This record gives sequence, structure tokens and C-alpha cells, in this order.
Amino acid sequence: MRYPIVVFIISIVLAAAGCQRKSALVSNNDLTISISTVCGWCTGGDSLVINADQSVYRYYPSCDQAQTTETVTATDKTLWKELSALVNKEQFNNIHINLCNVCADGCDVRVTLKDKNYTHSISYGGSSNEAVSTIRPFLEKLEALSAAYKKEHKKQ
Repeated sequence: MRYPIVVFIISIVLAAAGCQRKSALVSNNDLTISISTVCGWCTGGDSLVINADQSVYRYYPSCDQAQTTETVTATDKTLWKELSALVNKEQFNNIHINLCNVCADGCDVRVTLKDKNYTHSISYGGSSNEAVSTIRPFLEKLEALSAAYKKEHKKQ
């Protein structure tokens, strides 16, 4: 009679040990981060899609898709580690903001996190928006990175 009770207790202990809370941080290898800016009145915009291996920057100077240019580079590993270390999927997922400044001829910034089983996007006017305060360091780093790509792209 003791044997089934001991097995039952061991089973419960092993099950409880196996039920660990998943980290809110996403895997660096599976993560893709994108940021795009679009403004009203066909003033153009840009986008940056970055993962552990590759960064793709697109510049849209106007509504004419033929003028779109693209730069593809290998992602700097140090920069990727810094950026992905700031990502907290749980905090990002708790933000539900979808502004439409472009609807009133303003500009929108859209950020998307994507991995194997997850995609979530937010659209906001800029990292100073109070609704994104919990992820502000990540957004500021991402916006600065996008601005650096834009500056480098315009030199070409």
C-alpha cells in the first residue's frame, strides 16, 4: 500500500518541478523585430526588419512604390544582443495601442515582435507616448537604430 502512495507523491513532485513559468524574454534566435514609420499625404516612410542574422531597411520617399529602395546587411551581433536583451514579450503583449495619426495626416510608428508562435504589434506616435512607458528603453533603442539606418541610407 505504501508503494502506490510513494509513487503518487513522487509523480506530483516531478510534475510540479516540470511546470516552470516560461520566461517573458523571447529566444534571440527566433525573434524578428520590425519598426516602420508611415506619414500622411504621401510624405513617405521607412521600415527596418531585424533578426539575429539579417537587417533589412526599406525607404519609401513617397507613395510611388517604384521609388522604394532597400538595404540588406548582416546584423551586428553586439547590437542584436543589446536590443534583444531589452525585449520583454509579456510587457509588450500587455500594450494594446493602435493609433492612427496617419489618418489625420500625421505619422505613425508601428513595432512588431514575432517569433515561432507569437506576433504582436503596436502603433503609436513615438516612444514619449505614456502608453508605452513599460517598454520605453526597448523602443528608444529601436527608434535610434532605425534612425541610424535611415541616416546611413540617405548617404548612399
